[in-house]
Amino acid sequence: MLGRVFASVSRAPRVSLVQGMRMLHTTPRSLGFWDNIIPLIQGNRRERQLQRKQGGLLPQDMARIQAEQKEDTMMAAQSSTGDSLVDDVIETPHFRNKDLQRRLQEEKRQKRLLRKRWGGIAKLGGEDIQEHKYSTAVFRISPRKLKLLANQISGMPIDYAIVQMQFSSKRAARRIRSTLAMARDHAVAKGMDSRSLIVSEAWVNKGTYMARLEIKGRGRMGVMHHPQARMHIVLRPGNTLEQREAQQLDIARRRVQSMGSGGVTRTNRKFVNGFQHPGWAW
Repeated sequence: MLGRVFASVSRAPRVSLVQGMRMLHTTPRSLGFWDNIIPLIQGNRRERQLQRKQGGLLPQDMARIQAEQKEDTMMAAQSSTGDSLVDDVIETPHFRNKDLQRRLQEEKRQKRLLRKRWGGIAKLGGEDIQEHKYSTAVFRISPRKLKLLANQISGMPIDYAIVQMQFSSKRAARRIRSTLAMARDHAVAKGMDSRSLIVSEAWVNKGTYMARLEIKGRGRMGVMHHPQARMHIVLRPGNTLEQREAQQLDIARRRVQSMGSGGVTRTNRKFVNGFQHPGWAW
């Protein structure tokens, strides 16, 4: 009996590892977590491969390119007699909406130019405002710390402000120094004199506070907030260094002259005993 069992086992078909895996996958079973995730991952991989074939373009870029190609095809259309159909194509709703959007954007740009600090005007018919505004990008720093640097450079000549940031020990001083140098170069390119530029205004705005989990002991957690901020500066023409020194010297001279003889003013008025008022009076 035992020999028959061994003989039947030896005659059983052998199954390879690959065939066993195939049989395992073909058996019906309930869908798990990874069964829903893997198709999404494969779909994202196929989308990335398609983008590589298209030259790395995003779907919205491809849609824009296809729309432009369609417009070019419509503009190049000809009638059966060979005449151009440009006038008829321009009157289509598609091109009308596009022209309306272009006019709205141009009107918005003109209004923005009126509000611009450089090259614009304060009011219609007013004088030109000769100033230049520049801002940093939003970066990770506390607004309170960045405000200290804004207060330090506010009212300084642009070169003095750059020197202050050059020797400052603050971490954000290097970024502010680059911003000041870039703003000065832009103002000079617009026709302003770099010797008379001063940092007329400097203020700080808050950015987005990024919330992150703070893992604690005993299964507890908290929320950390990473602050962000940016600085805005306005450059205006002011007095040059020589003019500022001359003004300071003139103020000191007037102050010394006003002191006179120790602050005592001599007069010829006599002492009058005012009996109608208590005490003595001049």
